[in-house]
Amino acid sequence: MTLRLTLLFVLLSTATSAGAAATWHTGKITRVYPTGDGVSVVIQFDTDSPACTHSSTPDYYYVQVGQNGVTADGLKILLSTALAAAAANKTVGINFDSASSNCYINRLWVDFP
Repeated sequence: MTLRLTLLFVLLSTATSAGAAATWHTGKITRVYPTGDGVSVVIQFDTDSPACTHSSTPDYYYVQVGQNGVTADGLKILLSTALAAAAANKTVGINFDSASSNCYINRLWVDFP
């Protein structure tokens, strides 16, 4: 029984590690680019995270419905938060999936010092 539980734990922990690699990054937003289909937004920052391997310079960080847990309502909330932060020239923090070269964002906070 203990051996079975140990094997189950090893299998589950291996499967989990193959998924998203959550990485935090902070910076000021320099560009917000919503797409016309309403399912994604591209955000660029004044600094890039070395963990984001997107081929553009500066890096593109995506908020996209169906990626990294983002829903249609979540996209709207993240977009409005990003726009408010950019308009106020505030520093933001994002959590993105560094296992993907699209660096899919699923959380964003605004720093109000």
